[in-house]
Amino acid sequence: MNPMWHNMWLWIRRLFLWIGALLTFLVVFELLRLFLAFHRFYPPLAWGYAGLLALLVGGGAIYLGRQFSRYPRPLRAPPRPRLESVTSHPELKRYARYLNTYVGRLRRNPHLQPADYEALEVAQGKYKEIRAHHPLNDDWIRFIEQVEQELIPPLHAQLRGQAEKEIRASVRDVMLGVTLSPYHHIDLLIVLYRNFAMIFRIMAIYVTTPAPAAQWRIIRDVMRVVATVNFLYVGRNLIENLFSFIPWVGPMADDIGQGIGAGLFTSACGHAVIERCATVQPWEKSAAVASLSAQSREFLRDVKNIFTRDVLPDIKRRIFTEAPPEKTRDPGFWANVQQGINSAFDATLRNWPRVGGGGA
Repeated sequence: MNPMWHNMWLWIRRLFLWIGALLTFLVVFELLRLFLAFHRFYPPLAWGYAGLLALLVGGGAIYLGRQFSRYPRPLRAPPRPRLESVTSHPELKRYARYLNTYVGRLRRNPHLQPADYEALEVAQGKYKEIRAHHPLNDDWIRFIEQVEQELIPPLHAQLRGQAEKEIRASVRDVMLGVTLSPYHHIDLLIVLYRNFAMIFRIMAIYVTTPAPAAQWRIIRDVMRVVATVNFLYVGRNLIENLFSFIPWVGPMADDIGQGIGAGLFTSACGHAVIERCATVQPWEKSAAVASLSAQSREFLRDVKNIFTRDVLPDIKRRIFTEAPPEKTRDPGFWANVQQGINSAFDATLRNWPRVGGGGA
Protein backbone atom coordinates (compact mmCIF):
# COMPACT_ATOMS: atom_id res chain seq x y z
CA MET A 1 0.00 0.00 0.00
CA ASN A 2 1.17 3.50 -0.82
CA PRO A 3 2.68 5.16 2.33
CA MET A 4 0.46 8.22 1.93
CA TRP A 5 -2.69 6.10 1.94
CA HIS A 6 -1.42 3.97 4.82
CA ASN A 7 -0.77 7.09 6.89
CA MET A 8 -4.17 8.57 5.98
CA TRP A 9 -5.91 5.32 6.96
CA LEU A 10 -4.12 5.30 10.33
CA TRP A 11 -5.02 8.97 10.80
CA ILE A 12 -8.70 8.27 10.11
CA ARG A 13 -8.76 5.37 12.58
CA ARG A 14 -7.09 7.43 15.28
CA LEU A 15 -9.42 10.36 14.61
CA PHE A 16 -12.50 8.19 15.09
CA LEU A 17 -11.06 6.65 18.26
CA TRP A 18 -10.25 10.06 19.73
CA ILE A 19 -13.62 11.51 18.79
CA GLY A 20 -15.40 8.49 20.29
CA ALA A 21 -13.36 8.70 23.48
CA LEU A 22 -13.95 12.46 23.78
CA LEU A 23 -17.70 12.19 23.23
CA THR A 24 -17.93 9.32 25.75
CA PHE A 25 -16.01 11.36 28.32
CA LEU A 26 -18.24 14.42 27.79
CA VAL A 27 -21.44 12.38 28.12
CA VAL A 28 -20.25 10.64 31.30
CA PHE A 29 -19.05 13.97 32.73
CA GLU A 30 -22.41 15.66 32.10
CA LEU A 31 -24.36 12.75 33.57
CA LEU A 32 -22.15 12.72 36.66
CA ARG A 33 -22.47 16.49 37.06
CA LEU A 34 -26.26 16.23 36.88
CA PHE A 35 -26.20 13.45 39.49
CA LEU A 36 -24.15 15.62 41.86
CA ALA A 37 -26.53 18.55 41.32
CA PHE A 38 -29.51 16.35 42.18
CA HIS A 39 -27.66 14.95 45.20
CA ARG A 40 -27.00 18.41 46.62
CA PHE A 41 -30.63 19.35 46.11
CA TYR A 42 -32.30 16.11 47.29
CA PRO A 43 -30.30 12.82 47.61
CA PRO A 44 -33.23 10.42 46.97
CA LEU A 45 -33.88 12.24 43.70
CA ALA A 46 -30.24 11.69 42.69
CA TRP A 47 -30.46 7.95 43.37
CA GLY A 48 -33.75 7.76 41.48
CA TYR A 49 -32.02 9.47 38.59
CA ALA A 50 -29.14 6.95 38.79
CA GLY A 51 -31.62 4.07 38.78
CA LEU A 52 -33.39 5.49 35.73
CA LEU A 53 -30.05 5.80 33.93
CA ALA A 54 -29.24 2.19 34.79
CA LEU A 55 -32.59 1.07 33.38
CA LEU A 56 -32.03 3.08 30.21
CA VAL A 57 -28.51 1.71 29.72
CA GLY A 58 -29.63 -1.85 30.40
CA GLY A 59 -32.68 -1.53 28.16
CA GLY A 60 -30.54 0.00 25.41
CA ALA A 61 -28.03 -2.84 25.66
CA ILE A 62 -30.82 -5.42 25.40
CA TYR A 63 -32.36 -3.60 22.43
CA LEU A 64 -29.03 -3.38 20.59
CA GLY A 65 -28.33 -7.03 21.34
CA ARG A 66 -31.67 -8.02 19.83
CA GLN A 67 -31.13 -5.81 16.81
CA PHE A 68 -27.70 -7.29 16.15
CA SER A 69 -28.96 -10.85 16.67
CA ARG A 70 -31.53 -10.29 13.91
CA TYR A 71 -28.77 -10.26 11.35
CA PRO A 72 -27.39 -13.57 10.14
CA ARG A 73 -23.70 -14.19 10.51
CA PRO A 74 -21.67 -13.55 7.34
CA LEU A 75 -21.43 -16.58 5.11
CA ARG A 76 -18.03 -18.21 4.78
CA ALA A 77 -17.68 -19.66 1.32
CA PRO A 78 -15.88 -23.02 1.10
CA PRO A 79 -13.32 -23.47 -1.68
CA ARG A 80 -15.09 -23.87 -5.01
CA PRO A 81 -14.61 -27.42 -6.37
CA ARG A 82 -13.22 -27.88 -9.87
CA LEU A 83 -16.31 -28.98 -11.75
CA GLU A 84 -14.43 -29.85 -14.93
CA SER A 85 -12.30 -32.50 -13.18
CA VAL A 86 -13.04 -35.37 -10.85
CA THR A 87 -14.09 -33.91 -7.51
CA SER A 88 -14.88 -35.66 -4.27
CA HIS A 89 -18.55 -35.99 -3.46
CA PRO A 90 -18.26 -34.32 -0.01
CA GLU A 91 -16.69 -31.19 -1.59
CA LEU A 92 -19.49 -30.90 -4.11
CA LYS A 93 -22.12 -31.42 -1.44
CA ARG A 94 -20.53 -28.85 0.88
CA TYR A 95 -20.37 -26.22 -1.86
CA ALA A 96 -23.94 -26.93 -3.00
CA ARG A 97 -25.10 -26.51 0.61
CA TYR A 98 -23.32 -23.16 0.77
CA LEU A 99 -24.99 -22.00 -2.48
CA ASN A 100 -28.37 -23.08 -1.13
CA THR A 101 -27.77 -20.97 1.98
CA TYR A 102 -26.68 -18.05 -0.24
CA VAL A 103 -29.89 -18.41 -2.25
CA GLY A 104 -31.83 -18.34 1.02
CA ARG A 105 -30.16 -15.05 1.94
CA LEU A 106 -31.15 -13.59 -1.43
CA ARG A 107 -34.76 -14.57 -0.77
CA ARG A 108 -34.70 -12.19 2.21
CA ASN A 109 -33.53 -9.26 0.10
CA PRO A 110 -36.40 -6.73 -0.28
CA HIS A 111 -34.87 -5.09 -3.37
CA LEU A 112 -35.70 -7.91 -5.81
CA GLN A 113 -38.81 -8.51 -7.92
CA PRO A 114 -41.60 -11.02 -7.06
CA ALA A 115 -40.58 -13.29 -9.95
CA ASP A 116 -37.06 -13.41 -8.53
CA TYR A 117 -38.29 -14.78 -5.22
CA GLU A 118 -40.15 -17.52 -7.08
CA ALA A 119 -36.97 -18.49 -8.97
CA LEU A 120 -35.01 -18.55 -5.71
CA GLU A 121 -37.67 -20.71 -4.08
CA VAL A 122 -37.55 -23.13 -7.02
CA ALA A 123 -33.76 -23.39 -6.67
CA GLN A 124 -34.04 -24.21 -2.98
CA GLY A 125 -36.71 -26.78 -3.77
CA LYS A 126 -34.36 -28.34 -6.32
CA TYR A 127 -31.64 -28.55 -3.69
CA LYS A 128 -33.96 -30.37 -1.27
CA GLU A 129 -35.07 -32.71 -4.02
CA ILE A 130 -31.50 -33.62 -4.98
CA ARG A 131 -30.46 -34.14 -1.39
CA ALA A 132 -33.41 -36.46 -0.75
CA HIS A 133 -32.63 -38.87 -3.61
CA HIS A 134 -29.07 -40.10 -3.05
CA PRO A 135 -27.46 -37.61 -5.45
CA LEU A 136 -24.56 -38.36 -7.75
CA ASN A 137 -21.74 -35.94 -8.52
CA ASP A 138 -23.47 -34.96 -11.76
CA ASP A 139 -26.58 -33.89 -9.83
CA TRP A 140 -24.60 -31.51 -7.63
CA ILE A 141 -22.60 -30.19 -10.60
CA ARG A 142 -25.78 -29.35 -12.52
CA PHE A 143 -27.21 -27.61 -9.44
CA ILE A 144 -24.02 -25.56 -8.89
CA GLU A 145 -23.80 -24.52 -12.55
CA GLN A 146 -27.47 -23.55 -12.67
CA VAL A 147 -27.24 -21.38 -9.55
CA GLU A 148 -23.91 -19.75 -10.45
CA GLN A 149 -24.54 -19.18 -14.17
CA GLU A 150 -28.31 -18.74 -14.53
CA LEU A 151 -29.80 -17.70 -11.20
CA ILE A 152 -27.41 -15.38 -9.36
CA PRO A 153 -25.98 -13.17 -12.20
CA PRO A 154 -29.29 -11.49 -13.23
CA LEU A 155 -30.19 -10.88 -9.58
CA HIS A 156 -26.82 -9.30 -8.91
CA ALA A 157 -27.29 -7.18 -12.05
CA GLN A 158 -30.53 -5.80 -10.61
CA LEU A 159 -28.90 -4.96 -7.29
CA ARG A 160 -25.90 -3.47 -9.07
CA GLY A 161 -28.20 -1.17 -11.04
CA GLN A 162 -29.67 0.18 -7.81
CA ALA A 163 -26.22 0.56 -6.27
CA GLU A 164 -24.98 2.41 -9.38
CA LYS A 165 -27.69 5.03 -8.82
CA GLU A 166 -26.38 5.60 -5.31
CA ILE A 167 -22.83 5.93 -6.66
CA ARG A 168 -23.80 8.48 -9.31
CA ALA A 169 -25.68 10.61 -6.77
CA SER A 170 -22.75 10.49 -4.35
CA VAL A 171 -20.19 11.31 -7.05
CA ARG A 172 -22.24 14.33 -8.10
CA ASP A 173 -22.63 15.58 -4.52
CA VAL A 174 -18.94 15.10 -3.70
CA MET A 175 -17.74 16.88 -6.84
CA LEU A 176 -20.10 19.79 -6.24
CA GLY A 177 -19.16 20.02 -2.56
CA VAL A 178 -15.40 19.95 -3.14
CA THR A 179 -15.40 22.15 -6.25
CA LEU A 180 -17.55 24.90 -4.69
CA SER A 181 -16.25 24.64 -1.12
CA PRO A 182 -14.56 27.86 0.03
CA TYR A 183 -12.95 25.97 2.93
CA HIS A 184 -10.62 23.37 1.44
CA HIS A 185 -9.42 22.22 4.86
CA ILE A 186 -12.80 20.51 5.36
CA ASP A 187 -12.91 18.86 1.92
CA LEU A 188 -11.63 15.59 3.37
CA LEU A 189 -14.49 15.57 5.88
CA ILE A 190 -17.01 16.14 3.06
CA VAL A 191 -15.56 13.26 1.06
CA LEU A 192 -15.38 10.89 4.03
CA TYR A 193 -18.90 11.65 5.25
CA ARG A 194 -20.47 11.24 1.81
CA ASN A 195 -18.49 8.07 1.10
CA PHE A 196 -19.38 6.39 4.38
CA ALA A 197 -23.05 7.22 3.85
CA MET A 198 -22.88 5.77 0.33
CA ILE A 199 -21.12 2.62 1.53
CA PHE A 200 -23.81 1.93 4.12
CA ARG A 201 -26.59 2.50 1.59
CA ILE A 202 -25.01 0.08 -0.89
CA MET A 203 -24.57 -2.52 1.83
CA ALA A 204 -28.25 -2.10 2.66
CA ILE A 205 -29.12 -2.80 -1.00
CA TYR A 206 -27.25 -6.09 -0.98
CA VAL A 207 -28.21 -7.01 2.60
CA THR A 208 -25.49 -9.60 2.70
CA THR A 209 -23.59 -8.93 5.94
CA PRO A 210 -25.27 -6.06 7.79
CA ALA A 211 -24.00 -6.92 11.27
CA PRO A 212 -21.77 -4.12 12.66
CA ALA A 213 -18.59 -6.19 12.77
CA ALA A 214 -19.13 -7.30 9.18
CA GLN A 215 -19.87 -3.72 8.11
CA TRP A 216 -16.54 -2.63 9.55
CA ARG A 217 -14.74 -5.44 7.71
CA ILE A 218 -16.35 -4.37 4.43
CA ILE A 219 -15.31 -0.74 4.98
CA ARG A 220 -11.78 -1.83 5.88
CA ASP A 221 -11.51 -4.07 2.81
CA VAL A 222 -12.88 -1.35 0.52
CA MET A 223 -10.44 1.26 1.79
CA ARG A 224 -7.50 -1.13 1.43
CA VAL A 225 -8.44 -1.84 -2.18
CA VAL A 226 -9.06 1.79 -3.18
CA ALA A 227 -5.87 2.91 -1.43
CA THR A 228 -3.83 0.39 -3.40
CA VAL A 229 -5.08 1.66 -6.77
CA ASN A 230 -4.18 5.32 -6.01
CA PHE A 231 -7.05 7.08 -7.79
CA LEU A 232 -6.53 10.54 -6.36
CA TYR A 233 -3.31 11.02 -8.34
CA VAL A 234 -5.44 11.35 -11.46
CA GLY A 235 -6.62 14.74 -10.20
CA ARG A 236 -3.08 16.14 -10.54
CA ASN A 237 -2.82 15.07 -14.15
CA LEU A 238 -6.23 16.53 -14.89
CA ILE A 239 -5.22 19.90 -13.39
CA GLU A 240 -2.18 19.99 -15.68
CA ASN A 241 -4.37 19.23 -18.68
CA LEU A 242 -6.87 21.92 -17.69
CA PHE A 243 -4.07 24.50 -17.72
CA SER A 244 -3.04 23.22 -21.14
CA PHE A 245 -6.48 23.52 -22.72
CA ILE A 246 -7.87 26.46 -20.70
CA PRO A 247 -4.79 28.54 -19.77
CA TRP A 248 -6.77 31.33 -18.06
CA VAL A 249 -8.64 28.96 -15.72
CA GLY A 250 -6.24 29.79 -12.86
CA PRO A 251 -7.26 28.84 -9.30
CA MET A 252 -10.44 27.27 -10.63
CA ALA A 253 -8.35 24.45 -12.13
CA ASP A 254 -7.28 23.32 -8.66
CA ASP A 255 -10.87 23.29 -7.45
CA ILE A 256 -12.11 21.40 -10.50
CA GLY A 257 -9.23 18.93 -10.36
CA GLN A 258 -9.73 18.26 -6.65
CA GLY A 259 -13.48 17.88 -7.15
CA ILE A 260 -13.03 15.41 -9.99
CA GLY A 261 -10.35 13.52 -8.06
CA ALA A 262 -12.73 13.25 -5.11
CA GLY A 263 -15.52 12.13 -7.45
CA LEU A 264 -13.28 9.45 -8.93
CA PHE A 265 -12.34 8.28 -5.44
CA THR A 266 -16.05 8.10 -4.53
CA SER A 267 -16.85 6.14 -7.68
CA ALA A 268 -14.03 3.71 -6.91
CA CYS A 269 -15.25 3.27 -3.32
CA GLY A 270 -18.79 2.58 -4.47
CA HIS A 271 -17.74 -0.01 -7.04
CA ALA A 272 -15.38 -1.62 -4.54
CA VAL A 273 -18.34 -2.03 -2.15
CA ILE A 274 -20.33 -3.66 -4.95
CA GLU A 275 -17.48 -6.08 -5.64
CA ARG A 276 -17.19 -6.84 -1.93
CA CYS A 277 -20.90 -7.35 -1.28
CA ALA A 278 -21.70 -9.24 -4.49
CA THR A 279 -18.95 -11.80 -4.18
CA VAL A 280 -20.06 -15.42 -4.01
CA GLN A 281 -16.55 -16.84 -3.75
CA PRO A 282 -14.17 -16.03 -0.90
CA TRP A 283 -13.12 -12.37 -1.17
CA GLU A 284 -9.48 -11.72 -2.04
CA LYS A 285 -7.84 -8.32 -1.96
CA SER A 286 -5.55 -9.02 -4.94
CA ALA A 287 -8.48 -10.03 -7.14
CA ALA A 288 -10.47 -7.00 -6.02
CA VAL A 289 -7.56 -4.66 -6.83
CA ALA A 290 -7.19 -6.23 -10.29
CA SER A 291 -10.92 -5.89 -10.93
CA LEU A 292 -11.00 -2.26 -9.79
CA SER A 293 -7.93 -1.39 -11.86
CA ALA A 294 -9.47 -3.00 -14.95
CA GLN A 295 -12.60 -0.84 -14.56
CA SER A 296 -10.83 2.39 -13.63
CA ARG A 297 -10.96 3.96 -17.10
CA GLU A 298 -14.72 3.40 -17.13
CA PHE A 299 -14.97 5.10 -13.75
CA LEU A 300 -13.26 8.20 -15.14
CA ARG A 301 -15.58 8.21 -18.16
CA ASP A 302 -18.57 8.02 -15.81
CA VAL A 303 -17.15 10.85 -13.69
CA LYS A 304 -16.63 12.91 -16.86
CA ASN A 305 -20.27 12.40 -17.89
CA ILE A 306 -21.56 13.27 -14.41
CA PHE A 307 -19.33 16.35 -14.20
CA THR A 308 -20.24 17.75 -17.61
CA ARG A 309 -23.95 16.98 -17.22
CA ASP A 310 -24.66 17.69 -13.53
CA VAL A 311 -21.79 19.69 -12.04
CA LEU A 312 -20.56 22.01 -14.79
CA PRO A 313 -23.92 23.87 -15.12
CA ASP A 314 -23.87 24.57 -11.36
CA ILE A 315 -20.38 26.12 -11.46
CA LYS A 316 -21.07 28.09 -14.64
CA ARG A 317 -21.67 31.36 -12.77
CA ARG A 318 -18.40 31.03 -10.86
CA ILE A 319 -16.47 30.34 -14.08
CA PHE A 320 -17.96 33.46 -15.66
CA THR A 321 -17.09 35.48 -12.54
CA GLU A 322 -13.46 34.36 -12.37
CA ALA A 323 -12.70 34.32 -16.11
CA PRO A 324 -10.99 37.36 -17.69
CA PRO A 325 -13.64 39.85 -18.94
CA GLU A 326 -12.22 39.79 -22.49
CA LYS A 327 -12.80 36.01 -22.55
CA THR A 328 -16.40 36.12 -21.31
CA ARG A 329 -17.34 38.69 -23.99
CA ASP A 330 -16.50 36.11 -26.65
CA PRO A 331 -19.80 34.60 -27.98
CA GLY A 332 -18.22 31.15 -28.02
CA PHE A 333 -16.82 31.42 -24.49
CA TRP A 334 -18.96 28.74 -22.82
CA ALA A 335 -18.58 26.32 -25.73
CA ASN A 336 -14.80 26.76 -25.49
CA VAL A 337 -14.91 26.03 -21.74
CA GLN A 338 -16.88 22.84 -22.31
CA GLN A 339 -14.56 21.78 -25.13
CA GLY A 340 -11.47 22.49 -23.00
CA ILE A 341 -12.77 20.42 -20.08
CA ASN A 342 -13.68 17.54 -22.40
CA SER A 343 -10.21 17.73 -23.98
CA ALA A 344 -8.57 17.68 -20.53
CA PHE A 345 -10.55 14.57 -19.64
CA ASP A 346 -9.63 12.90 -22.93
CA ALA A 347 -5.93 13.66 -22.44
CA THR A 348 -6.08 12.25 -18.90
CA LEU A 349 -7.70 9.08 -20.22
CA ARG A 350 -4.99 8.69 -22.85
CA ASN A 351 -2.33 8.93 -20.15
CA TRP A 352 -4.21 6.62 -17.78
CA PRO A 353 -1.62 3.80 -17.52
CA ARG A 354 0.89 6.36 -16.18
CA VAL A 355 -1.42 8.19 -13.76
CA GLY A 356 -4.03 5.69 -12.64
CA GLY A 357 -2.16 2.48 -12.11
CA GLY A 358 -1.94 0.68 -8.82
CA GLY A 359 0.96 1.30 -6.54
CA ALA A 360 1.29 -1.03 -3.60
